Amino acid sequence: MLSKVIVNSYELLIEIAIWLILISSLIGGWSAAGFFAGIGALFGAFIFCALVGGAFLVLADIQKRVRNIEEKMGS
Repeated sequence: MLSKVIVNSYELLIEIAIWLILISSLIGGWSAAGFFAGIGALFGAFIFCALVGGAFLVLADIQKRVRNIEEKMGS
């Protein structure tokens, strides 16, 4: 029961984590050295999130597609 809730909310939790990382990097960079540092930190965090978070989002998408195929084959 709990494992299904975790699997179903996995994609949403990754999405929230990515947004929090991007927002905090913008705020952290801006407060440390100004506007351009904030934009640079945001760009760096975006690349990091694309590399790391993207892999997890692809896995979640594969899991969703497999579930759809299983439902079509089962009925």
